[in-house]
Amino acid sequence: MRNTIKKPIIIFTALLSYIVLQSIWWLRNTWNLYQEIYGGEVLQRKMYMLIGEGAVFLIILGLGFFVIYRAIKKEMALSAQQKNFLMAITHELKTPIASIKLMLQTISSRKLEQEQIQDLSKKAIDDSDRLNQLVENILIATKIDERLYLLNKEEISLNHLIEKLISNSAFQKTHSIIFFVKNDSEILLNADTSGMISIITNLLENAIKYSPERSEITISLTEENKIVSLSIADTGEGIPDEEKENIFVKFYRIGNENTRKKKGTGLGLFIVKNLVLLHNGSIEVKNNSPKGTIFALQFPKN
Repeated sequence: MRNTIKKPIIIFTALLSYIVLQSIWWLRNTWNLYQEIYGGEVLQRKMYMLIGEGAVFLIILGLGFFVIYRAIKKEMALSAQQKNFLMAITHELKTPIASIKLMLQTISSRKLEQEQIQDLSKKAIDDSDRLNQLVENILIATKIDERLYLLNKEEISLNHLIEKLISNSAFQKTHSIIFFVKNDSEILLNADTSGMISIITNLLENAIKYSPERSEITISLTEENKIVSLSIADTGEGIPDEEKENIFVKFYRIGNENTRKKKGTGLGLFIVKNLVLLHNGSIEVKNNSPKGTIFALQFPKN
């Protein structure tokens, strides 16, 4: 795919070089021609006019080349990200599918105790939930791209929603320790329930993925002046300042897919930012102290 994209650049560069050389040849011959026909001041005025017109033409041509070249470079970067996404999604899909198949084969081919069957069944359900979350992210990202994601707003308790999410078995079995810091009063927000679940889930999964074992992840929820603030802080690897804007770009992931240790699809934070914006909210990435990352979100109460 990259070679396919490089071909237009080579062709356009060759055409540009040809046009420049032809322009130089044209100016030279025009100069010679006018020397034979005109002389003195007439020749000088004509040449100034020709040189000016030629310079304008070359400037416009150069600007056009720059714009097209930048667009092609952008397409090349997107193509590379899509390639990484395909590699990542293949891995992310195959892993739970293979795990579920293995556990079902074990249950059907062996005589197991009821307790063993229940344990394998629970693991298969967990992998099914993981697979469902992955498919859900793909569907949400597609709807966002096509501007088809519609908010179904209702008054929800963020306290109860967060408590329900962190009690989920997928988060309970992680090696991270999740703390929920909240006010005593219940915080209500007019929001899309599915969207808020996706926002919090993706941020929590991201924090767990990039944090060492037994590390602390802190969720804070406050309300002040009709602004609801939600933050998720981890003590993981952190995000370089130059990457803090890029991480919200669709398919973007730091590093190369072949050498990256942490797997993923590059959709999670893209979904988070767009769902936050659909709720008229804001999201900011900060450095945690002494290390790690804080995702700080704010939502206006309508």
